Amino acid sequence: MNTKKIAIASTVGAFAVMALLFAYPAMASSSNTPQNTNLQQLLVRSAYMNSKPIQLSNGQSIALTSVAGGYWVIGDRDSNGTASGSLTLQVSSALTGGYVLSITGGSLTVNGTTYAVSGGSAMLGPYGVYMVGNGQAGTAQFLFLDRDLGRFGNASYGVLRVDLKDGASEFGARLLVSISA
Repeated sequence: MNTKKIAIASTVGAFAVMALLFAYPAMASSSNTPQNTNLQQLLVRSAYMNSKPIQLSNGQSIALTSVAGGYWVIGDRDSNGTASGSLTLQVSSALTGGYVLSITGGSLTVNGTTYAVSGGSAMLGPYGVYMVGNGQAGTAQFLFLDRDLGRFGNASYGVLRVDLKDGASEFGARLLVSISA
């Protein structure tokens, strides 16, 4: 008799565990917590964004112009403020794996000082999502990375990250930029 009770209890327990396993996903999806559908759509969209290669030609110009931005002193995030800037680039060479660009102008304003960009170079991937490069601005040198955020309305936006070093001073900056080509 004991063996029969143990077998019945084990069977009922197994069915209870199976019922919980099937019920959990249904309960989790019907949660009353509000979900931000715009954020979810953006995350899903970003996985498919720029799924086709971009088409640029030699000599074509690309302008990055800041909309908003900030800087901080490298090594001291408490020393910070607003930053702005612009970069003008020109396609030097179109390759299968992306584009070679030259920096033809622009400026960066960090810590109250405006640095006139005098030259540099960059690489842009074939899908136009990432651009990396380096340049000179007077006595300063800088590295940058631009990440395309996509189109919002009729405008394209990106995030431009800059590491600028002038003598002993070094600054990091992050700028929201509009992108025009």
